[in-house]
Amino acid sequence: MVAAAEVSEQIRVLVADDQGVIRMGLAMILDHEPDLTTVAQAGDGEEALRLIEQYDPDVVLMDIRMPVMDGLVATERITRASKESGRNRPAVLVLTTFDDEAYVLSAVRAGASGFLLKDTDPDLLVSAVRAVHRGDSLVDPASTRVLLERCVELERRVGGDEPAPAAAPDARWAGALGQLSDREREILVWMARGLSNRDLAAKLFVSETTVKTHVSNVLSKLGLSSRVQAVVVAYEAGVVRPGEAEVNWDA
Repeated sequence: MVAAAEVSEQIRVLVADDQGVIRMGLAMILDHEPDLTTVAQAGDGEEALRLIEQYDPDVVLMDIRMPVMDGLVATERITRASKESGRNRPAVLVLTTFDDEAYVLSAVRAGASGFLLKDTDPDLLVSAVRAVHRGDSLVDPASTRVLLERCVELERRVGGDEPAPAAAPDARWAGALGQLSDREREILVWMARGLSNRDLAAKLFVSETTVKTHVSNVLSKLGLSSRVQAVVVAYEAGVVRPGEAEVNWDA
């Protein structure tokens, strides 16, 4: 819980889900916090895009399966518009279930800053909103390793590819990874193991500002738009092997 005296700004959140009860429940959880406020609710991706223009939220909680326009298409349009305008908001936090695992990588590649299970504990939901707002990316700490590994493996099976050897990065990423400095490669590894900017700063004995610069360089050199995309690349390229990554939730 954030004390009222510690609140320096309101984090404005838009909730997009086709089930009204879920929208209302999420809004109640968020509005209970002194630094969070729900500025709008949308029942589908198309409505979410309209409301983003109107309310300019900092974070969007985005369901995947919705009518009219699903969360994947909406996320891609949101992040593309942000990139074209040179802005880094709103951050998109995807709400998912294990039944949606085939969609998770698509959501990440569309630019989502992270994803959470819909039955996530309220405290973790609140921490997640704060985390993506400050530039960290994350996935549900209870399911990250299993879900990411299953998604990557599922994609490889569908694509007919054999998993890359543990010691050799996927050829698709070898060139881009070669552009990283030793420190940037170290940053990538620790990001994939779940460390936030704050964790990285403490571990490497540098400031958070320095960490953010390194993270930005990693994303730029790899042509990515979010930290969570970098985590997926680390898995796919063999930089971090399945079973090695440990998520460290930064509340």
